[in-house]
Formats: sequence, C-alpha cells, structure tokens
Amino acid sequence: MLEINEIMYDLKTGSDEDREWVEIYNDSDVPMDLSSFRFFEADTSHKIKLVQGDANVPAKGYAIIAANSVKFKTDWPNFTGIVFDSSFSLSNDGEALMLKDKNLNIIDQYAYWSAFGGAGDGKSLQKITQTGNTVWVAARPTPGMENKIEKKTEIKPIAPVVKSRSIPEKVAVVQNEQKIPVENLAQNLPAQIVKTNNLPTFILILILLLGISVLVAHFIRKKRAVPAVGEDFKILDE
Repeated sequence: MLEINEIMYDLKTGSDEDREWVEIYNDSDVPMDLSSFRFFEADTSHKIKLVQGDANVPAKGYAIIAANSVKFKTDWPNFTGIVFDSSFSLSNDGEALMLKDKNLNIIDQYAYWSAFGGAGDGKSLQKITQTGNTVWVAARPTPGMENKIEKKTEIKPIAPVVKSRSIPEKVAVVQNEQKIPVENLAQNLPAQIVKTNNLPTFILILILLLGISVLVAHFIRKKRAVPAVGEDFKILDE
C-alpha cells in the first residue's frame, strides 16, 4: 500500500513557495504505479506528473511529490530517486493531506499541525513504525531514505558529592558546603576548630600550655598554705 511518509511543509531558510514536498512510501511487497493517484491538500485535488525515475514505486521504495520539481532538485541536487511534480502549497499552521487512487478512494491520509514540529526549524515531519507502533516525529529530512529517530545526546548522571570530614589546607567546609578561606573562618570560630598542618608547632604550644597550667596550679596551692593574718596570734593566746 502507498502511504504518506514524510512532510516538508515549512523550510528554515528562504521562502517556502514551491519548495515544499511530500514523500510517499510503498509498504507493499510489489511495485505500485503512483502516476494514476491524486494528491489532496486543503480539499483540493492535485494531479501529479513523473519527472524523474520510474512511475512504479518499488516494493519498500520511496517517491517524492514536489510542489516544484525544479526547485526540489535545486535544494537536493544529489537526489537520484523518483520525483513527481505537482502544484500545491502546504500550510505552515497545519492541514489534512490525502492520497487517493484513480477512483478517488482514500488510500492514506494524515493531518499535521505546526505544534508537531518541523515549523521552520530545518526539520520535516516523519512517519516511523517500531515494534508495531506508528508515530510522527520531527527530524532531519530524509527524502528517499528510511526515517529513523535521531539518537539523543547521552546525559551522564552527576556524581554524588562526598563530604570530607577533614579540612584541606587553606580551605574549610561549612554546613552549607560553601568554601571559604581558613584565615577568615578562624576570625569567627574557636581556635581549636581550625586544624593546622604544622605538627611541631602544635606540640610546642601544647607543652607551653601544660607548663603554664602546672605553674598556675602550684601558685594556687602555695597561696592556700599561707595562714591568714592574725591566725598565728590566735594560737599563742590559747
């Protein structure tokens, strides 16, 4: 069966006039003569005329119905497939398209809208069938070739942030994960929170603090051992 397979209705560059085209696909197992068919758009019947290739579209083959075959060849100079010429103007907003046989029986039809894609972005609307399901997608034009869903760029997941309990040199990590210089952090936090990488200096300071603590404790004990004024005289009086 012949079917509407791809629609280029709104080109990205230049005027759309006479540059639009529709691709027809023969989904049967035998060649089919497309020259006796009619193309309908906006409820208007358009004759089609063979200008390149064979009127018999081969099984699983393609043919292009162009609004102007000359301009189509200008846009696609390397195209060597079947081309039919016609005279139509596809709406950029959307409309219903039909393919009818010589007895005006509807063979295939499809209604598109600009919201489906392909609206002046350089893409065409393409019919794709996979695992029995048929969908229309906007993709890079493929006149005379199989329509395929373009692979999307792989998005790699963001690796989780591992919080470190240590404070790197000259960088400290606070609760909101904002990094600030240690020098600024030390002005607002107790000195013991900030770690130092200079181990000998740290040990020396610790020894000095311990020595001062011992001297202070010794001084306090000695002061308590001296009797208060008058106590000696009280003992003699007894």
